[in-house]
Amino acid sequence: MRRIATLGLLLLAALAVPAAAQAGRTTVAKVPSPTNLAFDGQGRLWATSGVGAASPNDGVWLAAGPGVTAPRHVVKRLPVALGLVWLRGSLYVSYAASRRTGRVVRYFRFNGRSFDRKEVVVRSLPIGRHTLDSMAVGPDGRIYLGVGSEFDAERSRRRYSGSIVSFAPDGGGLRTEARGLRNPYGLAFIPGTDRLLVTDNGRDDLGPDRPPDELNLVDTGAPVRDYGFPDCAGQGGAACAGTVAPLLDLPTHSSAVGIAVAPDWNGGGLTAFVAQNGSTIRPRDPTGRDVLRIRLTARSDGGYDATPDRLAGPFALRDPLGVALSPAGDALFVSMYRSGRIDRYTP
Repeated sequence: MRRIATLGLLLLAALAVPAAAQAGRTTVAKVPSPTNLAFDGQGRLWATSGVGAASPNDGVWLAAGPGVTAPRHVVKRLPVALGLVWLRGSLYVSYAASRRTGRVVRYFRFNGRSFDRKEVVVRSLPIGRHTLDSMAVGPDGRIYLGVGSEFDAERSRRRYSGSIVSFAPDGGGLRTEARGLRNPYGLAFIPGTDRLLVTDNGRDDLGPDRPPDELNLVDTGAPVRDYGFPDCAGQGGAACAGTVAPLLDLPTHSSAVGIAVAPDWNGGGLTAFVAQNGSTIRPRDPTGRDVLRIRLTARSDGGYDATPDRLAGPFALRDPLGVALSPAGDALFVSMYRSGRIDRYTP
């Protein structure tokens, strides 16, 4: 049965870190409405941009790195571009092809200013209230993608809505990896394993105090499991029977979004970082608006204990969004959606 996890430890820990103890921050680039981040094989940092409606800034930006003197708008006219990942010299991007259809496209043969070739690898996935989210490359070489739910608080009849899917680099073999998720925005594999960490946002229709957002753990080598949306909303009982409990409950309506995992951050061991974009449901008492650092300790049963605190923040509402580790794993990059900048944090 799904457990009900207390928020008390998280809230106390997240508020306990004074500003002076936060990681050092440097702004490395300014990009309009940056969403997600990814590094290529040459150590260059790329960012998607999208505002939920058509915008001249939509698409993909080459933001920073070797040989980059200023951010460059490389791919244009990709509405609500959110996910991006590099694999074998190709850039994969998820975006909204229409109000009801999401798509994944592959770009390759970058000539320094633009891509010479592109191809659609996944033509049609269901979107609606939420869109296509982040992508991550698994240890099996497949690409994993979060597909947001069509509705806020009800089940969709459309296949793949509210799930994690995976596919081969050419788009073939599309399959479900996890279901019962409302808005699985952030995806990151625990290094050296087939365990996928996923952030998920709870329903908006149950008031300002429930349900919690979640950090979930998906075993991609096991049979497909149900994570509870829409019926299980943190209340336990029959509605949650047979579903997978979250690895960690996060503050209610905190909008947990981007995630990255470091095998050993500053000598502290396995560490996940989660950006929280902030709540518009609780304008007088907003949750989120920060970046969490979550220490992960492996257990003998194959699970993990998760201990959170605050790495940085609080920031303006709707600022922290995407996160990515540097190729060397010694710095964390965070896209600040509202402020239009990309920040670098070091221990």
